[in-house]
Amino acid sequence: MNKTKIFTLVFLSGCFAGPLMARQGPAAPLRLTLEKALQSADTINLQVLMANARVEQAIARIAESQADLLPHFDGTVSGGRQTADLRSEGLSLPGLHPHVGPYNNFDARPRVTMAIFDFSALARFQAARKGEKLSEAESGKTREDVLALVADLFIDAQRKQQTVKLLQALLARDRMAYGLSQESLSQGTGTQLDTSKDRSDLEQTQYLLAQAGQQAQDACLDLEAALQIPLGRALVFVDDNDFLKAMEKNAQGNSGARANADVVMATWQLESLKADQKTAYADFLPKISGSAEYGRAGASPERGSNTYDVGLTVSVPIWEGGRTQARLKEARAQVKEARENLEDATQQQEVNIAKARAAIEEADDLRQAKAQQRRTAQRSLLIALQARQVGSGTVLAVVQAKAQLALAEDDDHEARAAWIMAYIDLLHAQGGLRKLVNFKEEE
Repeated sequence: MNKTKIFTLVFLSGCFAGPLMARQGPAAPLRLTLEKALQSADTINLQVLMANARVEQAIARIAESQADLLPHFDGTVSGGRQTADLRSEGLSLPGLHPHVGPYNNFDARPRVTMAIFDFSALARFQAARKGEKLSEAESGKTREDVLALVADLFIDAQRKQQTVKLLQALLARDRMAYGLSQESLSQGTGTQLDTSKDRSDLEQTQYLLAQAGQQAQDACLDLEAALQIPLGRALVFVDDNDFLKAMEKNAQGNSGARANADVVMATWQLESLKADQKTAYADFLPKISGSAEYGRAGASPERGSNTYDVGLTVSVPIWEGGRTQARLKEARAQVKEARENLEDATQQQEVNIAKARAAIEEADDLRQAKAQQRRTAQRSLLIALQARQVGSGTVLAVVQAKAQLALAEDDDHEARAAWIMAYIDLLHAQGGLRKLVNFKEEE
């Protein structure tokens, strides 16, 4: 299941739950880290719960298929009154009227039957066990995809909130610049062109701020829906450096794509289809079953005798209109397709791993460059503040320095977000997001 389908379902679940809980009144802002978001997604997300339910269904199918290999017990009790014509049984006795009855009949007996040799039933049982592994693999893929989706939504919502803070700093700069240009124009030291330009910049920043605020709100709603948080609750995003270090450590412990959720699922898909192929082969083999019954038969329970029946049954499939042969041919084709799918999934994830590693290196370089720019902007602000204190600087210069620092911090945040998502992509390609959550829980 792709991320779009997963998000659509979790969003709908959040839309139904949110309005009901919102009526209770506004709640305090929720402080949320990436670790908490991932842990919540792995325990309460709708798609994860549904995937776990499918695993339970697969376990039940194992018990169902195993029943064909175990003894079956049943009992029957019958009684009635009837007439019969001996000629319907091929009997014609001289001097005896063919019509017999009416007479009573009674029969009560338990019966046990058991498959002695039924390779197809055994193959179906083995296929059901492979089906359980496939369901677990599908559950693992769902969890990996949900975790990757939540991480993406978390970073997106956090970045949009940071963009709002940036535009607020730029708005303060543009407001002061416009106010000073108006003052210069009234004193005759400025021009109308400069004032109009500053006003245009101010209006543009106001528009961008309003747009960014709406985008930040929408991003938070998306995240709340994915985590089943009451919609509209204020979110405060908190950085967790310890978790990021654990993320780096976990990514270094995974090398190839064998643990990738898509690869694991493709592997068990192949194994499951191989088991189905064995079942198709087994349908050509004979079946041997035994049965035994013991009970009382006669006109009534008092007027009867104890009887028993013990025997074996051998059935040999000879021709079923070509159905068995067609099923085997289909199973062979499905196995071939599954092998190709496994190879393709492995190659794709190896490529994704290589891309993610390259993105991490690029993000590392970008983070260093942006961190240097941020330190430069901090020094510039310090110089502007000192100049203002000694009277050689202006308030506008301080505000502009703050705006430049906000721009540098936003670039730094963007580089940090790219670095985090590169690691998320790497862990997702390696199948390590679930291990990351469990790794932190174990610590």
